[in-house]
Amino acid sequence: MSVRTLSCRLDRIAFLTGYDPADALQRFTLETAVMGARLLGWPEKPL
Repeated sequence: MSVRTLSCRLDRIAFLTGYDPADALQRFTLETAVMGARLLGWPEKPL
């Protein structure tokens, strides 16, 4: 993955969630949400 792609994805995450991945506390919140979603099996994969 290129640096530009990564930058665009991080900007998109910040835009969609309102959380800044560059801020440690907000990044922790995002990581916790991702782990929780994975544990719950969300989003479900189509059959």
